Amino acid sequence: MSDLLGYKGKTVVMTGCATGMGAAAAEMLVDLGAEVWGLDLFDVKAPIHRSFRVNMMEKDTIDAAIAELPDEIDILFNCAGVPSPPTPAHDALKINFVGLRHLTDALIPRIREGGSITSIASTAGMGWKSNLDAVKEFLALETFDAAVDAMEADPDKYQDGYGFAKQCIIVYTQMIAGELCEKNIRINCIAPSPTDGVFMDNLAKAMPREVVMPFTPANGQIAQPVDMGKVVVLLGSDLASFVSGVNLPVDLGYCAQIYMGQRDNLMNIT
Repeated sequence: MSDLLGYKGKTVVMTGCATGMGAAAAEMLVDLGAEVWGLDLFDVKAPIHRSFRVNMMEKDTIDAAIAELPDEIDILFNCAGVPSPPTPAHDALKINFVGLRHLTDALIPRIREGGSITSIASTAGMGWKSNLDAVKEFLALETFDAAVDAMEADPDKYQDGYGFAKQCIIVYTQMIAGELCEKNIRINCIAPSPTDGVFMDNLAKAMPREVVMPFTPANGQIAQPVDMGKVVVLLGSDLASFVSGVNLPVDLGYCAQIYMGQRDNLMNIT
């Protein structure tokens, strides 16, 4: 039972491991014995195996990293993400989903049997059911270039770049879970409530911190990156070996209160 989580000797690819939730998860994974290959725009402080300078809204930089990654991997963690505002809506959609999907689709053939994929969505995407047709329409644009072309052709259609991207992560996760199950590969995502760190600092440049407080748990607590990093590591681990197609709210009961009609449903969660 010394390797209960099953990371020892595993080959892991992770985006967004320089800051926030991804950085917290990367530290844990290294401590657990994983060989971590990181993709980030910024310097990675965790002592990972190797890192690549990647901008998730630029296909060429993603492809350059893909060419250098191992031919076989065990686990993919999609942790890169930016707030919008201040990031422009279309850039946020590219970084938070279009680039994520491009990388994921490219690496799925390299994931060994028994492997897993875990992505970070958001409670901001929990209204996906009421917007499912629009999300499916966007998911039908199966390539990076097709998605960018659609955004440029109708700029006003994707003005909620952040929330829509997170809806796309949640639906994409559920849509391909069955296909991946046939290959014995799991895929899940988490939906964090507001979390401190660089992400929140950047968001605060565009709006007062008080604006996010109605979306925090009942105790008003803003989570710490490590709170989310722990759950990311858990879902990718052997402890979750029969868990797939799940979007897990990590919010101290915020969504539960919405479902029970105990607080205002500000994000149209159904």
